[in-house]
Amino acid sequence: MNVNKIHFITGNLSKFEYAKGIFESEGIDIVQTKIEIHEVQDSDSLVIARLKAKYAWDKIKEPLFVHDSCWMIPSLNGFPGPYMRYVNEWFSPEDFISLMKNKKDRTIILKSTVVYIDEDNLKEFSQESIGRFLEKPYSGYSDNSLDSVVSFSKSGKSIAEKKAEKSWFAKKDNLVWGKFAKWLKER
Repeated sequence: MNVNKIHFITGNLSKFEYAKGIFESEGIDIVQTKIEIHEVQDSDSLVIARLKAKYAWDKIKEPLFVHDSCWMIPSLNGFPGPYMRYVNEWFSPEDFISLMKNKKDRTIILKSTVVYIDEDNLKEFSQESIGRFLEKPYSGYSDNSLDSVVSFSKSGKSIAEKKAEKSWFAKKDNLVWGKFAKWLKER
């Protein structure tokens, strides 16, 4: 690949550090770039990620990518979808537990999307991971409420517990990030 660096448009340092580790192991240099982006409200997270990437491209005109997540609860008709960021600010772990109290289906789906853009390409990568709501919240520290009440682990550990063990991202996003890194390396 002839590109010296690729911008990862994010203000989330832990997401950047994770991605940097993956791309460095593939010999790809990424840099964290923060750009104030007005996030379009849409029910389709791919549309949101695509528009964020195009907006960032218009600002810096250098190869870049964005990452976006969408959380869907089937028993709640796909709620909250791409609005989880806001719901996480409003709901406590106990609110999520109450919301799922009488639900037989305790499934939650995380759709993780990466959109890359440069002068000639707009490339999208997505992955869905299926988790479940726990019966009670994790009692340790969590930077957001959903992480305390959802598990993607066979052990039943919450996302917050897995983050504390530094093993959450490797399990959650490896396929989508891996596909993207492989595509970049093959270019």
